Amino acid sequence: ALRIHRDYLAHVFRWGWASRYINQGDTAAHRVIEAGCGADAPLYHALNRPRGADGRPDFYVGVDLNTIPSIARRKTGTKTEQRFVLKERFNFVTQWPELLEEYGATFDMAVSFEVIEHMTESHGDEYLRGIHALLAPGGRLMISTPVFNGRAANNHIREYTIAELQDKLEKNGFSVIDRYGTFGSYPEIKRGIRETFSSDKTDAIMDIYTRLRSFYSDDVLACFLAPALPDYSRNNAWLAVKE
Repeated sequence: ALRIHRDYLAHVFRWGWASRYINQGDTAAHRVIEAGCGADAPLYHALNRPRGADGRPDFYVGVDLNTIPSIARRKTGTKTEQRFVLKERFNFVTQWPELLEEYGATFDMAVSFEVIEHMTESHGDEYLRGIHALLAPGGRLMISTPVFNGRAANNHIREYTIAELQDKLEKNGFSVIDRYGTFGSYPEIKRGIRETFSSDKTDAIMDIYTRLRSFYSDDVLACFLAPALPDYSRNNAWLAVKE
């Protein structure tokens, strides 16, 4: 049977969060750097859809350690090509000074989705130092990563608890503005509802949650209340600002 895992759904919702935040109102970002855009570069494609002059950032750079197939499919020499840049086989940890030399500290938004857990702790520090160096004063960072709960995924080198990542961000020059959960298990979210919301609301919220569960699979439902319950979620998305 076809199953769309909660990890994939959480990615979709992260791209939507980033796209809306980058493109709208007072939070709009004009110059975006994505450190680890992925081989499919989904955020690049989400931001690069035609939306009129005010519907996209002025400039986007996405880098990734892997080959990015969409580079081969792009038309070159166009205005879009100049505004949206992809760099493949680029090791951000060791090569970020090249970006600083090329672009300076000019980016007002950096994006890092599901990257830092694939690095050693020392490489993670250098990764954040590079992002910090590329951001203009007051620039913001959107970063998501699993919350370590005593058992890390097999392909993750270093997962962090909430307190550990908070400390790591602060030590590397960031101040946390906000934090969201991206997905959580049904038992954890249910416990979060009981422990977070006032007693006069929990029954009504649980009734809605139970009704949704009678229709949606747990993979879909895992993402629904998680943003409001980050301390009960298996994965968190952080919004931080360069100090």
